[in-house]
Amino acid sequence: MSADLETQLTTIIARALPEATRGNKWNAPSFAIDGRDIVTLNHPPKGGQIRVIFHRGAKAKDTTTGLTLLPDPDKRLTWPSDQRAIACFKEGAPVDADFLARTCRDWADALSTSR
Repeated sequence: MSADLETQLTTIIARALPEATRGNKWNAPSFAIDGRDIVTLNHPPKGGQIRVIFHRGAKAKDTTTGLTLLPDPDKRLTWPSDQRAIACFKEGAPVDADFLARTCRDWADALSTSR
């Protein structure tokens, strides 16, 4: 796991979500709004990439209705459930900061209207 990639991702997320509090969840950086974790980094054991997990907090129940929380027309997110999405960033590859910042902001906005 590259500390440089993690730093780059957390900087983008922090700028996109200035109201968020940074902490740690699952031994990785996490961002919470109003005490609810919504974006958490994940370092797979085999390395080579960092996953950014968009979720609804620890108490959210996963569903698989096919009605995802955000539109994903470019299919850049992986959806393990309707309530959780994953964006992967590979070490050494350029990071699409606009995509990540926009997804963070859209995720936070969607959660604030779906409480």
